[in-house]
Amino acid sequence: MNFEHLRYFLVLSRLEHYGAAAEELSISQPGLSHAISSLEDELGVPLFRKKGRNITLNQYGRLLQNDAEKIISLVDKCTDSFSNILEGGGALHLAGITRLASHLLPNLVREYKTDTDCCANFHFYTGNTPDVLQGVRDGRYDIGFCFRSDWKNDIEAFPYSKQEMSVIVHPEHPLASQTAVSLMDTLPYPQIIFSTKSALRPSMDEFFEQIHRYPKVAYEVEQDELIAEMVSCGFGIAVMPKFPNVERHGLVAIPITEPHWENIFFMIRRKEDFHSPLEIDFWEYCKKKHPYRE
Repeated sequence: MNFEHLRYFLVLSRLEHYGAAAEELSISQPGLSHAISSLEDELGVPLFRKKGRNITLNQYGRLLQNDAEKIISLVDKCTDSFSNILEGGGALHLAGITRLASHLLPNLVREYKTDTDCCANFHFYTGNTPDVLQGVRDGRYDIGFCFRSDWKNDIEAFPYSKQEMSVIVHPEHPLASQTAVSLMDTLPYPQIIFSTKSALRPSMDEFFEQIHRYPKVAYEVEQDELIAEMVSCGFGIAVMPKFPNVERHGLVAIPITEPHWENIFFMIRRKEDFHSPLEIDFWEYCKKKHPYRE
């Protein structure tokens, strides 16, 4: 069904005069007559009946009028939505590992909306690094923030920021009074480490391999928030990148200065894909606002 013919039909049903309707639509009267005839032929019923020098809707026309108004309204809404997207509006779906989604992403979006007067909608999602990566691949998320992972040629990755390594301890722990420690200093104490399900586990193993020693493992846990809670309950200490708001757990984060180690957060998106103007603008804003420095 031709949507323009439905628009013509609605104008004609309102004005009930071919000449007046053709003038409003800026088309010829024969052109309007042909469009209405085509619509009637497609539906198999007449839509108007003569009323003196004018016309009026018959029962079939009144039935179509209600549906046509809904159809055209929906088409216009859909067209407006995509026009808004192409003009930099719409919505952006962002995903990050929990520590980022709860701290970095809201602040980043607030800065972006303030600096650009953007009125677009932003949706936030959380997960671990494999979840975020798969969601970006599947198209559920436009942009993801996560640790380095097994992305191939389908993913564009930009190093966004880095973290230094620290040891997280209870305030009453013997190490709590130190301003900095070495990794060797942590070995006498039971430790809570990342499980093999965590994207951080390989990096942590490599970190300990640098001193050719391995910690006394008390527990293996996937999420850093749970690790922090366990440290606060006295189950052990944890060598891990310092994450935002660690102090709210009542813990102390002590920098590890030897050996040197840093962890990099990446901003990722699908490489071979259409990127909306909003996504492009936000991506470039992030790169300029928070440039990664070696």
